[in-house]
Amino acid sequence: MLKTTEDNLINILKRFDVPGNAAKIYLFLLKNGPASAYKVSKESGVNSAVVYREIERLKTKNLIYQLGSKKKRFEAINGEGLLKHLKKKNQDDEIILENSLNDLLENSSSLISMKLTEYSDLIDEILKDLENAKKEILIRGWSEEIDQFYQVLKEKDKDGLILHVLSFNPQKRKIGNSYSYNIDAGTIKENWKRGLAISIDKNIVIVGNKIGKDPIQGLLTNDPLIVECIRDQILLDIALFKSRSS
Repeated sequence: MLKTTEDNLINILKRFDVPGNAAKIYLFLLKNGPASAYKVSKESGVNSAVVYREIERLKTKNLIYQLGSKKKRFEAINGEGLLKHLKKKNQDDEIILENSLNDLLENSSSLISMKLTEYSDLIDEILKDLENAKKEILIRGWSEEIDQFYQVLKEKDKDGLILHVLSFNPQKRKIGNSYSYNIDAGTIKENWKRGLAISIDKNIVIVGNKIGKDPIQGLLTNDPLIVECIRDQILLDIALFKSRSS
């Protein structure tokens, strides 16, 4: 039964320019969860050179996502995500696809974009995306992180970008439109961890939680719903700060 289920999925994926090996890689990640390209090659039986090539194909088709930027791993979109992706292209395969996915998986978690579980990855990704900013940067966080972005923010401020920075604790170096609650982090209980939210050009957001703990919780996404939600939250916090300070 499982072999028939997998064959059904592979045949459907082939029709959308996802050939056999790419389909096998996708199904391996779907069943086994996040894995490195090395692990995929070792355990799926697909040649390593083919694995790296087909992973890029799957990424461009938004069927898998990259986790991290240094120690790269890859995660497949879950069954619900695959259904939405393929229903747009071929309604005739809907029943086969739904039945096959139900047989293959009962529960899975979805990934919107890139998960970041290492602090260095979080900072590297933020710096890279800040450098690519064209119109607007909104930041809500703590000076420990904000100060690391100072040089690139300074250049963006010179370029005339809209720049708002809301810091919970005193900022070491202010840049753009800066606001601070001036909280003394030492007054917060010992197990507290820092958070961070950044919106760039209304197109991408990067959020971090439990910063200072290993692993951290981080996410980079361009999902429009999440982007709008996080951006609105930062703007609301700035507006509330201004109203309280006036």
